[in-house]
Amino acid sequence: MLFFLTFGLYFVALLAVGILHLLRRPFSYSWLAAALGALLAWGSIFAWQTGLPALVFENVWQPVGLFSVSPLLLADQVGWAYALALASLALAVILAAPAQSTGVSPSAWIGTLGLTALAMLAFVSANPLTLVLVWTGLDLLELFNTLRLARQPSLSERAVISFGVRALGTGFALWASVTNGMALSSFGLLSPQAGLYFLLAVGLRLGVLPLHLTYRSEPALRRGMGTVLRLAVASSSLVLLARIPAGLVLQGISPFLQALLIMALLYGAWKWLAAPDELSGRPYWLIGMGALSVLAALRGSPLGSAAWGVVLILFGGLTFLYSSRQRIFTLILSVFSLGLLSLPFTLTATTWLGAAPVDWLFWPFAVAGQVMLALGFVRHLWHTSESELASLPRWAQSAYPLGLAILAGMIVLLSLWGWPGVMQVGVWLVSLVVGSLFLVALLIWWRISKYGAQTERIKLPGGVGEETRLARGMEAFASGLWGLYRGLRRLVDFISGLLEGDGGLLWTVLVLVLLIIWFQQISL
Repeated sequence: MLFFLTFGLYFVALLAVGILHLLRRPFSYSWLAAALGALLAWGSIFAWQTGLPALVFENVWQPVGLFSVSPLLLADQVGWAYALALASLALAVILAAPAQSTGVSPSAWIGTLGLTALAMLAFVSANPLTLVLVWTGLDLLELFNTLRLARQPSLSERAVISFGVRALGTGFALWASVTNGMALSSFGLLSPQAGLYFLLAVGLRLGVLPLHLTYRSEPALRRGMGTVLRLAVASSSLVLLARIPAGLVLQGISPFLQALLIMALLYGAWKWLAAPDELSGRPYWLIGMGALSVLAALRGSPLGSAAWGVVLILFGGLTFLYSSRQRIFTLILSVFSLGLLSLPFTLTATTWLGAAPVDWLFWPFAVAGQVMLALGFVRHLWHTSESELASLPRWAQSAYPLGLAILAGMIVLLSLWGWPGVMQVGVWLVSLVVGSLFLVALLIWWRISKYGAQTERIKLPGGVGEETRLARGMEAFASGLWGLYRGLRRLVDFISGLLEGDGGLLWTVLVLVLLIIWFQQISL
């Protein structure tokens, strides 16, 4: 029942902010209600630990003969880690809102609270049916929000394409479940033949195959609600990898999948490192972290996969919310980059564990991708500040660093307590290689910046503004999807025009006669 306490607190806070906004009360009232609700909900998640694992909700749909599978919610330690990370992000977004130029928006706070509450359901989904229902709700909420804020027709089309790709991923998950008989009732009943479809579902929903790279021009409020939206949708997909049984993918295709994931990892990590700013590089952060999470799942390490999913939320939240920079804050947050290196007793210590090790041909490239993601995290922390913290009211100056401190504190906490991935040594040899390469690259970067080049002015080849063959290929693929969408839309408009015009009744009668003739021929 503690889960429903958390869910209810989010709903009450959402309702309070909405009422205050409709009554046109000052923004400070709405912000206080949103912050208080997010804080109470965040604190209630710690109480989950008193009864984990625990059955949260079971509702048998009637009649049983028609609905053989019903929604089921079960909270465990992995779901708790995901829930705590996302709740921390939502609280940090609301606390940091006054320090951002577009942060004062009650509608964005309502969206943040609603997205967080809905994503919580994905983290405690105990069977594929429940997870698919939550995915659909998240996709519809994202589509509605994007279309509501879109100012250009091209952005609306991209939102529809993005929704279609994620819906295709949901369809793969349904197909994998239905073809396994009663597999919709439990993740443990899935057969090895279903593993590939579930990986495709995660990839399409996350963007591991760069299908969403054309979606660069986001609506306003990119740092606040936009961050929660992107990371909530991604983490709700990655949590599936911690649920499916180990060895779910046939060994014969595992090397091929690893090769594709390594390509996605290197592409995403390099583009993340070379991006001009952290918001432009956000899709590549999702691609890189998603690829690492899927690689861990292929190795039979659900804890490693979950660790990368939690890292995606916490480290991504730190980077995307850090807009009012102070030198002391930047130095402290840079030290947290050690948590991305799979060092012993850190949050990512379990990420290289697994029953099936990475093929010797691939692991150097996986190490290189991980190092580039960590370097990109440090590089984006040292960008020029967007706003001056000293110009804000005193209460805002206190709330902003508090939000960042909550995210940083959760990185430390989830390394030491609360779920099976804590206090792990991991594969010390790999962590030694990753850490050494990271320190060497960081030292080279520091020496270059010291002798005549500012960090912001270092031009990395292959940045977002430069075209590559792979990028052009993805753009062409997306253009083809848009062309198909436009063609289908014109066809629908043409048919609608025929039926709604003066001759619409005649066309309807003609189609009805043709159908009658066709059915008569079949019966003969």
